[in-house]
Amino acid sequence: MIKNKLANILSGIEIGLFDTCKNWGEENYDYYYKYFNEKDFEIRGRSILTFAAMLGNWYKGSADVFRTVQGVIHLPKEQFYFFEDYLSAFLKSASSIKNDFPNLHTYILYYLYNIDKEKPFELVFPQIDHWLFKEMRTQLFFNKKIFPINHIILPPFNNLLKEVGLPTFFSD
Repeated sequence: MIKNKLANILSGIEIGLFDTCKNWGEENYDYYYKYFNEKDFEIRGRSILTFAAMLGNWYKGSADVFRTVQGVIHLPKEQFYFFEDYLSAFLKSASSIKNDFPNLHTYILYYLYNIDKEKPFELVFPQIDHWLFKEMRTQLFFNKKIFPINHIILPPFNNLLKEVGLPTFFSD
């Protein structure tokens, strides 16, 4: 069941990258963040990729999965995805994600950093304990040993797809 949902939600990612909106509707909903430490490589990698797609869609403006803008017309009746759950799970697993999926880790850091820089998460999500965002910045951005965030260069998208076992569309 989870593999089918992941396949549906990530369908076409090799062509549309994070620029095109994914199907975030009820039929594909799951607690993908709960699989960030899954033993099954495919489920784990693609669940983390789903989080990256959520962030990428947000950053590119093609979808507002975490409902950051008031008054969006086309939204499901219920909110399915909660930023706090995904960010907390990512922070708990960031080290192992970096080791196992370095390209995916880089994309997530890129989006988190740039979205937060554009408008601090405390302003976007005033209901979430601000400690979480301070922890994110300390753990991911201010510790130069972990990642030199101001020199970020995104790897080719094909590298990310290969890393999680997905086919590529464009030539390297």
